[in-house]
Amino acid sequence: MIYDAKIIGVETYSDNVLYKLRIINSQTFEQRDIRVKYSFLSDLHQKLQDLNPDYQLPQFPKKEFFQSIFRENKFIKQSEQMIAEYISQLIKSPPPLCKQLYEFLRDGTDAIRQKELSKEITSRSELLKLIKTEKVIKKSLFGKTKLCTYQGIRVILHKFYVLKYESEQLFSHYYNTHLYFTDFTFICKVIHIFFLHEKLNFMDSMFGSSKQPRSCKKQHFSHVFQYKHKQDVVKLYSIEIYEGQNLDEIIKDKRIKKIPFSNIELWNLIQKLLDALLSLHNNSCYNNRIIPTSIIINKDNLKLTGIQEPNEKYKDKYIIDGYAFRTDQEYDTIYFPPEKLNSSQYNPKLSDSWQFGVCIVKAALLCTNKELDGIHQSNIVHELISQIKNQYGDEIANILMLSLKNSIQQRASIKELHSLAFQSCVIPFQRVFLNQTQDPHVTFIRLNSINTKEQLRLTDQLSKSTMLSIKINLYNQDVDNQEFDKFMQLLGNFVIIRDIEIILNKTRNVNISSVLSSLAFIKSLINLNIDLKGIQMDQNDIIYGIQILKQMTLMKRLTLDCSSMDFINFLKAELDEKTKMIFYYESQLI
Repeated sequence: MIYDAKIIGVETYSDNVLYKLRIINSQTFEQRDIRVKYSFLSDLHQKLQDLNPDYQLPQFPKKEFFQSIFRENKFIKQSEQMIAEYISQLIKSPPPLCKQLYEFLRDGTDAIRQKELSKEITSRSELLKLIKTEKVIKKSLFGKTKLCTYQGIRVILHKFYVLKYESEQLFSHYYNTHLYFTDFTFICKVIHIFFLHEKLNFMDSMFGSSKQPRSCKKQHFSHVFQYKHKQDVVKLYSIEIYEGQNLDEIIKDKRIKKIPFSNIELWNLIQKLLDALLSLHNNSCYNNRIIPTSIIINKDNLKLTGIQEPNEKYKDKYIIDGYAFRTDQEYDTIYFPPEKLNSSQYNPKLSDSWQFGVCIVKAALLCTNKELDGIHQSNIVHELISQIKNQYGDEIANILMLSLKNSIQQRASIKELHSLAFQSCVIPFQRVFLNQTQDPHVTFIRLNSINTKEQLRLTDQLSKSTMLSIKINLYNQDVDNQEFDKFMQLLGNFVIIRDIEIILNKTRNVNISSVLSSLAFIKSLINLNIDLKGIQMDQNDIIYGIQILKQMTLMKRLTLDCSSMDFINFLKAELDEKTKMIFYYESQLI
C-alpha cells in the first residue's frame, strides 16, 4: 500500500470528538490532514470485516469500553492512543479485500471542511447578508467575478454560467476537487460552493419537489452551443479567499514603469510556480488553466486560483473555435498547447508545462498576449527565448525551451522542470513583488568550477564589490576538498556575502564535513541554499553539520535539498526557530 496514516491529535467540534489523521503518500511525499468522526472509523472497520470474514482485523476500540474504564477528563486522550494503535496495525497488515480502506486513504474528506464547503446559501438576500461587494473584477459570457469582503477578509465571489443538463455533474467535480484539498499553501481556499435556487410555488412545496438551480434570464453563450441548450443555463457560485495581486497586474505595472523582473525575482517566480504545479500534480489534479490572472502573489507566497472551475470547457471552446475574435480573450489561444488547438493527442499533464512556459515568457519580457500570438511556431519560440537568454542567462532559457516544445514527446513534465529548476538555482522567494524597496548594490556571481582560473576571476570581482550573492554549481564534478576550503576562505576574507547557493548534487570525492566546516568562513551570510542530493552522510557528518549551522547566527533562511531524512529531522529540531527553513528530500518538498 502506497499510503501511511497516523493520528496526530484530536479536536472537539460541537460536542463531537474528531480524530485528526495525517495521510502520507509514500510515492509523492504529499500529505493531507483530515478530521474524521469515531462513527466513520467504526463503520469503515465493520465494512472491512464484512468483506473479510475470515481475516483477523485489529481490535477496534468500542466507545462503551472507553467510557467504562476512563474518567471523562481522560477519555479523549486515551481514545486517541487506542485509535492511533488501531490505525497503525491496520495499515501495516491490511486485509486482502481493502478497497474501502484504500479509497479512504486516497480520497478521505475532512468532516469540518465538508460542512463548511457545502453550506447552503439558497437565496440572493441570504448571500447579500454574508458578503459586501467592493467592485466587479471581470464580466463575460461565462460568468462574473466580484471582489467582496466576507467576515472581514477579502474574497472573490465567482458566478459561473453552466448548462443546466450538466450542472450537477460540473458542480460535483468542482466540489469534490476542493473538498479534497486541506492544505492551502499553494492554492487559494474556496470557502463555499452553492447554487441559488428558484422559489418553490405552493403546490411544489406541498408535494416535496426539490429546489432547482436558478436559471439565467439572458441567453448566455447561446451561439457557442446547439440551439436547444441556449436557454438552459443556470448559475453556480463559489466564494474564494483572495489575498494579494495577480501576476497579470504585476506585469502590467512593471511594463508601464519599464522595470523588468530582476534575475532573482524571475527565478523565484519559476521556483514557486513549479512548487504549486507539482503539488497539484502530486494530488492528481490535472488539466488546470494556468494563466497570469490565476497566479496570486502576496509577499513571499504564491498561490493558484480558479482550480478546476466548472465553466472552463465552455471558455476553452469559445476561444479555440474563434468566437473570441475582437474581444479581450482573442489572444488567449497562446495558453493552449499546439496539440489542443490541433485536436491531436492531448496530455493534460504536459498542457500545464506549456502554460507554465507561456506565463514565465510573458513575465520575463513584460509582453501582452497579442505580442506572443506566434508562440506556437518554433522559430518564434526560439526568438523569444533568445531574448530571455540574453537578459537572464542560459539556465532559465533552457527551462523555458523544454516547457514550450511543440511535440509532447519532447516537452518536459512539471516534475522534470521542477527538478531542473532546483538543480539549476535554489534561490529563496525573498523579494516582495509589490511596493519594492531598493536593496544596496549587490553583485551576482555564478561559478561552475573552483579551479585556479575561476579563483583569479573571482579575486578580480571581489576588488570591485562590497556585497555578493554567489552561486557555486559543481554538479556531477570531482571536488578537491582543500581547494574548496581555500575558495570559501577567500570569500570570507574579502567581501560581505549575503546569499550563497552551493550545488553539490552527484559530486564525487566530496567531504561533507569539510564543506560544511568551510561555511564558517562566511560570517555575514543571511540566506543559504545547499543541494546535497545523491551524497551519503554518516552520523558524524550530520552532528558536525548541525554544530556549524547553529553557529551561523545571522542566517535568516536555509533551503536544503538532500538525500538524508535524518539530517533534515535533526535540523528541524536543533536550529533556531527564527531561521526560516525549507527542506526538500531529493527535490520533494517536506
